[in-house]
Amino acid sequence: MPSLPQEVLIAKASQWQSRFRGNTADFNDEVTNKGVCLGLSVWRLYCTLTGKYKEYENLLKLIYKADPLAGNISPEVHQAFETFIQNTLWLHRTLGIEAGTTQSHMQGALEALFKRKGEAFPLTYHHQLAGVLSEEELKAILSTYLTINPNLQQGVGFTLGCHEHALSITRVGNQIEVVDPSYGTVWSIEVPQKGTAEADAAALKVIVNQMFEEALSSALHFDEAEFQGTYHGIRMHVYSRLHNPTPAVLPTIYPPATELLTPLYEKRKDSLAQQGANSKDNALDFAIQNGDSKLVLYIEQSLGKEKLETCIKHALKTAVSYGQFEFVKRYYKKEHVDQNVMVEAYSSGDPQIINFLLEKGHRFEKNAFEHALAESARKDQGYTFTLLMEYYHKFHTEQPTLINPAQLVTAGKERMPLLNIAAKHTSVEVMRMLLKANVDLSLTDASGRNCLHYLSPQQTKLFVDIATRKPELLLTKDKKGQSPLFRLYKEGRESCEQICTLLIKKGEWYESYILALIHNNQNIIKQCRENIPFSTMLKREGDSRAGINRFVELCERTQFEDGRAAPFIQALAGMNYREQTQDTLHDIYLLALKHAHKETITSVLQVPTFDQNALFKKGPVVALHPWPQLTQKPELFDLIASKIAISKLSQDSLIEYYLLALQHKKIDLCKEISNRIVDKSALLLISPRSGTDPYDFFEKDESLFNQIIKPIAVEGLKAEALNQLYKLGLLHNNQDIYSKCIKKLREDPRFVTRTDDLDWCYQKQNHVLFKELFAIKAVHEEWCKKTFIKSMDENNYEIAAGILTKFPQFVNTETDNINGSPQLPLWVAIHKKDAVRCQFLLEHNADPYKKRLSVTLMAEGQRREPLKKLFDSYDAGIKATQKQFLDVFEQLKEHKHWNLKQKYGFFGDYVNAISLPLGNNKILHLPRELKETLELIQKACQETSLPLLKGHVNKLTLGINALPDKIMPVALKQKLIEAVLPSKGVAPAHREAIQQMRVGPA
Repeated sequence: MPSLPQEVLIAKASQWQSRFRGNTADFNDEVTNKGVCLGLSVWRLYCTLTGKYKEYENLLKLIYKADPLAGNISPEVHQAFETFIQNTLWLHRTLGIEAGTTQSHMQGALEALFKRKGEAFPLTYHHQLAGVLSEEELKAILSTYLTINPNLQQGVGFTLGCHEHALSITRVGNQIEVVDPSYGTVWSIEVPQKGTAEADAAALKVIVNQMFEEALSSALHFDEAEFQGTYHGIRMHVYSRLHNPTPAVLPTIYPPATELLTPLYEKRKDSLAQQGANSKDNALDFAIQNGDSKLVLYIEQSLGKEKLETCIKHALKTAVSYGQFEFVKRYYKKEHVDQNVMVEAYSSGDPQIINFLLEKGHRFEKNAFEHALAESARKDQGYTFTLLMEYYHKFHTEQPTLINPAQLVTAGKERMPLLNIAAKHTSVEVMRMLLKANVDLSLTDASGRNCLHYLSPQQTKLFVDIATRKPELLLTKDKKGQSPLFRLYKEGRESCEQICTLLIKKGEWYESYILALIHNNQNIIKQCRENIPFSTMLKREGDSRAGINRFVELCERTQFEDGRAAPFIQALAGMNYREQTQDTLHDIYLLALKHAHKETITSVLQVPTFDQNALFKKGPVVALHPWPQLTQKPELFDLIASKIAISKLSQDSLIEYYLLALQHKKIDLCKEISNRIVDKSALLLISPRSGTDPYDFFEKDESLFNQIIKPIAVEGLKAEALNQLYKLGLLHNNQDIYSKCIKKLREDPRFVTRTDDLDWCYQKQNHVLFKELFAIKAVHEEWCKKTFIKSMDENNYEIAAGILTKFPQFVNTETDNINGSPQLPLWVAIHKKDAVRCQFLLEHNADPYKKRLSVTLMAEGQRREPLKKLFDSYDAGIKATQKQFLDVFEQLKEHKHWNLKQKYGFFGDYVNAISLPLGNNKILHLPRELKETLELIQKACQETSLPLLKGHVNKLTLGINALPDKIMPVALKQKLIEAVLPSKGVAPAHREAIQQMRVGPA
């Protein structure tokens, strides 16, 4: 058998039942493990023993593979779900899982399940076994039940329950199988036949040990820390298939529970009072559950008076819970009966026990009574609920604090009226009892919900019954603004006509119309169409969760799974369009566009009073814009265009019409419309109404641009439109247009900061235009950085040089990067060993003497063979040029005949002189007129850019010639100018001289 997990099967069955039968109280969290698991186990046990296992497996496979929410479900799959639910949930309910009396009804449950269909029941129920067992003792019990008498039995099957989990174990012939419904897996093994009873028993013992280790321990949670303990509470129900299914006298094949358990308990009398690791039940409790008087008596004697006394209170509760009146009387003590015992008594529903406790004077307290009511309402325990109602009628005079269940406002953990609790869990039986008791239907819970907010509309009779008694419940909104009608929209097809009739009687035509349209009830649709105008339906305030008019939502829907006519089309049947208001016609037109319904569009356009400007606007109620439909479906645009009178359109409408004509490339129509548009800027600007940008059309189609836009006079356009036109002129290489635009836009901030035009020039390699535009723009520095680096990466040095005219600092800042880390551009060029890039950067004043880590870029360049020659040459050039300035300075030092005057003749400071400290306490005095010459020499000695040094040479020559002859004699001038001329070598003391010169004048 493939893996068919119980959780998946139950989830799918729950979805199917909710969709096709309505929810019930069976699928709540508490019964999933206990009830359904037990039901699956017993059903599988039956199928295996009766040879129907393949049928059972195929059915589960159908459910496992099925999608219960699919559109088309085959009859075979429907039947599979129906059978699964009947043979698991029905069985589990028969066992009374909700009422806590699992054991008492087991004997007849499986038989009743099949006999109700007239099917012969071929199994024999032996007995139940409930006890506190150790793992080794459990193995011994399993060996007992897996030993079959081949003369009497075809096979044996039993459920094994522990820790709220149940397995089914079968032996047919020599084949043993264990199935865990939780995982849907089968553990299977064949029993070898040894020939003697002793050998067969030994072989079976080995198999049981193997079965326990491989299949039972983990399935029953024995291997989990939470459940580990000395003993475990075990429950078993044993069936056989006999060769003779109807013997005159049923054979005794297995010993009764007393005989099996007594010898085991005899070995451990001292621990019989010990409770299970995960429950409070001990050996006495399980004996009581069995209803086994002999075993109970044996355990009492084994416990002794003192230990028995400590067990009696819990034993009484167990006897009450399992309906064992004999033991209730045996263990009764007044002080042991608390409110929990009263709740258990009513939950188990044994009238003898209930009457016994009442005769002893025990009564419910208010909270316990309400808790019991809530639990029975939640689990649909109709019998228990009846008993509790009887209790109220019998004792409410004696106990005035008790509230009539039909009037109870809050109860249980959920703190809501009983009818709401029952409705929430689809406890149909309890709901009918409350209705019979004239429950107050107007009661709501804390969220403002009434019972119809919770009840599944698939419980059609019950839902309609309650709605008929109090129709206003259908429209009562909770605190979130939702009414029960929301549930009917999704799953109220069966009750649609009856509910709509109720609404119509109350005059609620709108709600009735909505419900009828959703469920396509033609009879009600016709009535509503005749009694509530289309315009009235449109004007209703938003009633959906999103705050939108639900009628409009329905009218906007174009497709339905069942292929029905759309609600919009149905709602228009028989309409006189000439009687409708302008707003209504506008909304109808928009909805007709959504449905592409030409007949309706034509009918609207034929109304003489219809304002054609509405053709391009959103509706007053319908929030649809006509643009998507008119652009995506040319046939609809053609239909509109054939009916429009252009002379009647406003300027805004003309613009929208023009844009639609552009979309469909109707050039003649575009020209005709554009002639009527006063502000020609609108022909180029984004529409504020539809958000359409005409630039997108002209960008891709030069012919369209030339025919529509080229003839426009530039002078009358707004700056924003000029920007659009300028870019289109660039794209289509129309120099006349973009040149005119540039002249008008030179001061426009959008023009001077935009970069898309520069990007276009770069892409098209139009370097001349790029440099012209760049020169008049104020582009953001960040864009310039990126473009500067990009241009060098792509060897586009002309563009890079243009950018450096505005941002020369880029060459000496970390504008470039290596692996995302900011770096100097010259270092990146060196790293890439790119000589051309290095030369470009050096020519544009990159400083090669900047340090990277502890080494200058010059040294880095000189290390790399492809770059060494370039950097050596540059370094030599720098030093040679600096030497020329040093030679000039040396000549100035050597000249001794400066025309200098001292303050006091030969004494005192010099007047109008510059003093330069030379070291060793020597000072050079020069005329003040040489200050600029000396500063230029000092600057040159600090300069690291060869191009700038050469510029300084020219400045120095001009400066020397400009000095008056009385300050600097002509011969000295000539000598200095000769010193500035290029020299071949560098003086040995170059470095020292440079340092001296960099000190500067005092």
